[in-house]
Amino acid sequence: MKLYEMNNDQRIDYLVEHGNLNAEQADFLRAGDPLSLDLANSLSENQIGIFGLPYGFATDFLVNGKEYSVPMSIEEPSVIAAASNGAQRVKRNGGFTVETSQHIMYGQIVLENAGSDELDILTENSKLIKDLAISARPSLKRHGGGIYELSSSIIGDNVEIDLGVATGDAMGANIVNSMLEAISPKISELTGKDILCAILSNDGEHQVVKVKAEINFDDLKTKDMSGADVASRIVKLTKFAQLSKMRAVTHNKGIMNGVDAVLIATGNDFRAEEAAAHSYFADRREYKPFSDWNTVDNKLVGTLEMPVEIGTVGGAIKALPMAQISLAIMNINSSQELQAVIGSVGLANNLSALRALVTTGIQAGHMSLQSKSLAVSAGAKGEEISIISKQLNESKEYTLENATELLKKLRNN
Repeated sequence: MKLYEMNNDQRIDYLVEHGNLNAEQADFLRAGDPLSLDLANSLSENQIGIFGLPYGFATDFLVNGKEYSVPMSIEEPSVIAAASNGAQRVKRNGGFTVETSQHIMYGQIVLENAGSDELDILTENSKLIKDLAISARPSLKRHGGGIYELSSSIIGDNVEIDLGVATGDAMGANIVNSMLEAISPKISELTGKDILCAILSNDGEHQVVKVKAEINFDDLKTKDMSGADVASRIVKLTKFAQLSKMRAVTHNKGIMNGVDAVLIATGNDFRAEEAAAHSYFADRREYKPFSDWNTVDNKLVGTLEMPVEIGTVGGAIKALPMAQISLAIMNINSSQELQAVIGSVGLANNLSALRALVTTGIQAGHMSLQSKSLAVSAGAKGEEISIISKQLNESKEYTLENATELLKKLRNN
């Protein structure tokens, strides 16, 4: 039986049998209570309830020689299906190869009405400032972190002070903000200038992943199109996206569909990731696709380069039980390993989206997966959902009116 044909309990059993979940974690998922009201109240202001999102997993991700099932939380079924589909094609050809960079989070202090004299003072007191920053988070060094860089520059009538921190496996926002608050009074005292603000930056320049995948033409073919033709059309569409901002934005949104779904499932800040990813490409050149596709020696070769701002410890990641289960399912041992998996998910979703666009069109597969949601919108319940979904897929008429009429006929019979 295929995964999409299983019920929830069977899918949980699948993860237990494959060593992704232990019995306690499986029982937690079966209980269907992912977040207590007390915990929710501690994580959000004016909390009145819990907003749920579907939680599933993609399969067949072979990343740097290790296989993963990847939890994803998203309301759009085609995203998980596309991730698995793309991953399967890449897996048959050796899997994803990923390079990750050192995890560096930056913070900024803006010194008002300052110039070259203040730069000299900051340079002279660099060690003092660094030591003070570390004193705000003394445990950081025990976890492999520390100060990566302290620099300053004149911007307009202000001096910008940049503090780069190696935050280990933590995303780093709280760490960096704590350090900035610790050093700001001393910097103001040393320079005699006021601090306009002290806050982390979500610039992702120092948290970049590079992903590569190769797919033989035969693994791209459809009933009506050869693999070589599919590959050629994927390359053409990618090159068009490099010239058209309108297309590039949607190209990248398809990548972020998968990336954000994993971020949400692991308790990470998808808003920070969106800001880092899009600004990385807007800053380096005119806005371009995050990925590139070319044909080499009868293979389609895809590459993706983008920042991935995440953590595997601390904050909401530690507090949210479902985030801990997600990391357990993937057997993640470090933030850099999670970065590699997330980058691979982005490229897998991109591959599937492009293949669909240049062959059958995006709606064909998308709507067949949305048929269950359409059935629910029409009022179907329980077994009715599967019946109406099947009838919608057979008729290919994906409208609420059709779903409502089919449900009416079913109940009348």
